Amino acid sequence: MGRKQSFVDLIRELRSDARNPAYCGTFAGKLLFIPGFKYVFHHRICYYLRGVWWLMPLYCIWLCYLNHLRVKYGIEISSRFHMPDGFSIAHFGGIVFYPEKCGKGVLVRQGVTVGNNGKSLRGPRIGNNVQFGAHSIVIGDITIGDHAVIGAGAVVTKDVPPGATVVGYRATIRIQVH
Repeated sequence: MGRKQSFVDLIRELRSDARNPAYCGTFAGKLLFIPGFKYVFHHRICYYLRGVWWLMPLYCIWLCYLNHLRVKYGIEISSRFHMPDGFSIAHFGGIVFYPEKCGKGVLVRQGVTVGNNGKSLRGPRIGNNVQFGAHSIVIGDITIGDHAVIGAGAVVTKDVPPGATVVGYRATIRIQVH
């Protein structure tokens, strides 16, 4: 069944999302008009319902709605993935996100692909406060350090140290904060 989440944790995470500076506006406005916020909101509820056996029929209905949002907005994230605090989808479209582990404060933009490389079944381990630029690709059994920035269009297949900024097709480190 996966990790169970308490209702209190769900409410805490939803409140954290409502205060997230990546999304501006009122809660109702965010839920109605910001696709990234809407997807994160419904994904969190779906993840919670998955762990409560007597709400399984509601989970199935919510999962169907989450799949509808996946197709509508082009965001594919496993319903088994627990989104940490501060997880944000800044722009929707073409997002495939299957990490092994993910830290807090991750920002994902459009076209980001994160997952395994086919050789290893493990995906990347992502640190805290990592930002993914538009159309970046992070694949393989690698580690992305805390406060790293993956530049737009970067293809990352090797470990990224904490505080580094990687750019380019073969993802070279351009800036590293010590």
